[in-house]
Amino acid sequence: MYTRRQKVNYLTKQFNLDGLGLEIGPHVDPMFRRSEGINVRYLETRDGDTLRALVIEQGRDPSIVEDIDYVLQRGKTLAQHAPGETFDWVTSSHVVEHIPDFLGHLKEVEEVLSPNGVYGLIVPDMNYCFDCLKSKTLLGQVIEAHISQARPGAIAHMVNEWRYGARPRGIKVGGWTESEANGDLVRKTVDWKKQIARVLRHDGKEVENWFGHQWFFDLRNYGEIICDLMELELLNLQLEAIVPTYNMDFMVVLRKSDILDVDKAKAVVLQAAAEYREPNYKRKIHDA
Repeated sequence: MYTRRQKVNYLTKQFNLDGLGLEIGPHVDPMFRRSEGINVRYLETRDGDTLRALVIEQGRDPSIVEDIDYVLQRGKTLAQHAPGETFDWVTSSHVVEHIPDFLGHLKEVEEVLSPNGVYGLIVPDMNYCFDCLKSKTLLGQVIEAHISQARPGAIAHMVNEWRYGARPRGIKVGGWTESEANGDLVRKTVDWKKQIARVLRHDGKEVENWFGHQWFFDLRNYGEIICDLMELELLNLQLEAIVPTYNMDFMVVLRKSDILDVDKAKAVVLQAAAEYREPNYKRKIHDA
C-alpha cells in the first residue's frame, strides 16, 4: 500500500524537477509545493484567496494554500490558460474522472507538454472507492464524449452516483485500502430515492452544477483505453507505467513522444493486470 507521501515520491522520480511543472487541481494541499522550491504552477477552479478563506472556515492554517497561477475558465484549453508556456511535467490527482471529455483532456495536456515531457497522474481505482458497483468505462463512451464535446452534467452519472455509490461498512470516506475492502457494502446516499425524485421534478436542470465522477476505471480498463487511443493515433502519449496503490487509486505515467510503441504499452497493462489484486464485493447494498 502506498501512502500519499509514497505516491508523491513515485511521481517525483518520473519528473525532471529542474524543469517547469504544472499541477492541475491542487486544491488546498498540492502534491508539489512551490514554497518548498519546486518550479511548479497551479491550475485550480478557485483562486488562492478563496481557498485560504475555505481553509480558515475549516479551522486550518491558511498558509498551507499556495498561490494559484491559473483559475479555470470553462471552455478554455490548458494552452489558452497558459499562453506560450510549455511544461516539462504535468501532474494531477483525482481530477481526470471529473472531466467530461477525457480524451480532450489528454490532448490538452499533450499540447502543453514539452518534447519528452511526462504526465504523471493519480486516478481513483473504482474497486477501492465508492464507484465499486458501477459499470466500467468503455472506449465508445470516451470517443462519443470527445465528438460531442461533452460538458459537465450527465444525468445518468448523477443518478447512478446516488443509486449505486457504496462503501464497506465502517468506512466514512470515499476511498479505502486493500485491508478495508472486505465486508458488506453500505449505501453512500441513504436518501437516494428522494434525490432522484427531485431530479425528475426539476427535469434534471440541477445537473448543470453537478461535477461528480464521469469515468470509472481500474488499472486494466484505463490502460486498455490508453492503448486503444494510441493505436487509433489519437494521442502522442506513450503509456510507460501503471501502478496500483491499494489505497483508493492507481498511478499512471504517460510520456509525450512522436514515436509510439503500442505493443510495449499493452505489455505494461498486461503485466500490471496480472499482478493486480481485485477485491470481491457482495452486490447487495445495505442502507446502513
